[in-house]
Amino acid sequence: MITAPRLQFMLHSTSKIFDPRIHAVRGDLADIALAGEIFVPHYAKAMAMHCAAPFIAVRDGASEDSNQTSELLSGENFMVLDQSGGWAWGYCAHDHYVGYVPETALSSGACHQKIIAAEPLETAKSFLGLQYVWGGRGGAGIDCSGLIQRALAACGIAAPRDSDMQLTALGETLPIDADLKTGDLIFFPGHVGMMASDSELIHATRHHGKVVIEPLAEVIVRMAAKHDEPVTARKRIA
Repeated sequence: MITAPRLQFMLHSTSKIFDPRIHAVRGDLADIALAGEIFVPHYAKAMAMHCAAPFIAVRDGASEDSNQTSELLSGENFMVLDQSGGWAWGYCAHDHYVGYVPETALSSGACHQKIIAAEPLETAKSFLGLQYVWGGRGGAGIDCSGLIQRALAACGIAAPRDSDMQLTALGETLPIDADLKTGDLIFFPGHVGMMASDSELIHATRHHGKVVIEPLAEVIVRMAAKHDEPVTARKRIA
């Protein structure tokens, strides 16, 4: 465990509600950056390491049986707060997503990632046919929000990891009757895709089991069979 020296902290306000996906807090340990905001027995200062494997699953527990929640790709940095039993706990540097990765997948020190400076749609199209994998970001597979995150990252736009976070953080909301154009983001309950034209959507979908381009109208009909509000937002990134 990488534990910071014992210091005295005072909570300055009432307890906040922290999203465990992006705030590194456990019952026994928290990121020292959260000291003064939450009380735990120990705080740790993050140590920069990087993924030395082609890709590795980020999990919600310290075992191979734990759920995959995201994926760390080769060269991406992981900020380690604790190491125990062959697992490192911390967060992905690019989006602050918290989880566990095997220690053997990491090497010491931070790497500097290069921005490809590619057009988001062309980057998204490069994943066409890749299998849908919950928590994937293009290694073993990819999920809907992973596709959007990777597409935007290629042109230097930092996007959060999950679709609900992306809905809150990205772009400007379009009126329901606005004409759509290439690159617009369409949000559904628990899902997101990008317009590949004014009428087609590219998305990583469990329904097809891979990344596909299909008519937006067909996706809406499919979603309407399960949800009263099939489209939750249409957003445009300037």
